[in-house]
Amino acid sequence: MDLRHLRYYKEIIDQGSISKAARVLNIAQPPLSQLLKRLESELGTTLIHRNRKKWEVTEAGKLLYEYAESVLNQTKEVKRQIHEIEEGEAGTVRIGVAPACINILIDYIVQFRKKYPQIKIHTFTGYKKILLYKLKQKELDLAFLFNPGQSETFEIKPFKKEKAVLIVPRNWKDRLSVNPTVEEIAELPFIMLGDLDDHPLSEKILSFFGKHGVKPNIVFQCMDIQVVIALVNRGLGISIIPRLHYPSGYFERINIYEYDDFDLQIEPVALKMAASPLSKAAAKFWSMI
Repeated sequence: MDLRHLRYYKEIIDQGSISKAARVLNIAQPPLSQLLKRLESELGTTLIHRNRKKWEVTEAGKLLYEYAESVLNQTKEVKRQIHEIEEGEAGTVRIGVAPACINILIDYIVQFRKKYPQIKIHTFTGYKKILLYKLKQKELDLAFLFNPGQSETFEIKPFKKEKAVLIVPRNWKDRLSVNPTVEEIAELPFIMLGDLDDHPLSEKILSFFGKHGVKPNIVFQCMDIQVVIALVNRGLGISIIPRLHYPSGYFERINIYEYDDFDLQIEPVALKMAASPLSKAAAKFWSMI
C-alpha cells in the first residue's frame, strides 16, 4: 500500500461509505471499491463489514485507519518542514567558534533568534585548526575566530581590530594609582593568557613588560580567555586580554586600563567556505553579519 491508498482508505472511513468518498475524492466508485478489496486481500483480513443494512469498521480496520491517519499527518508535517527549510524559515545553522570570539557570536545569535525563531543553531567551540578542518569537511557552515590570513579557500567578513587592555579586580583599586605604571602592575599576581592560535600574545606581553625593564609576576597561565576573565573577576590576579566587546556582566567586578604603547591588535572574523553554497538558513545568518 502507498500514501494514495492510505488517503483513499481514510476518506472511505471518514465519509462512512464508498460512494460518498468517491464524490469527495472526485473519482469513480468502482475503482474505490476495488482498492478496498485489494487492501483486504493484501492484509488478509476484513476491514469493513458492509452490506445494505450494516456498515461497520472492524478492529483491524480501525487499526489501519489510525495508521493511515498517523502516516498522512507525518507526511504533511514533513512537507511543511521541508518547505520552511527551502524558504530559509527553518533548518539548522552549524557554527564553530573560538573561545575568545564567543561573545561576538552570542550577539549575533540573539539578533538571529528574534528574526528567525524556528531556525535551530548548533555551536561547536574549538581552536583555529579544528574549526578550519570542520569547515572544509562541511561539518560546519560558518566559523567565528581570529583572522587566519588571506586564502582563496574562505570568504571572510572581518570585525573591528581590537587592542589589548589590562583588566584588574575592582577591589584592588587602592593598590594602584589612577593611571597605573607598568612597574606597578608588574608587582601584582599576573594571569597570562596563552597564545591564541597563531597570535603570539604571551610573547608580546612579555616584550611589553621587557621594554619597561620589568617582568610580570606570572602565577597562572591559561589558554581560555573566558577562564582568565573569571579568575580576575574572583580577585586572583590581573591580566592583559584582547578587548572584544564582552557583555557588561563579564566585567562587573573589573576595572579596565588601556596602554597606547602596547602593540597588539587582534582581528576577529566570520568566515565560510568560498566555493560551497550555504543552506538558506545558514545564508540568512551569513547575510546578517
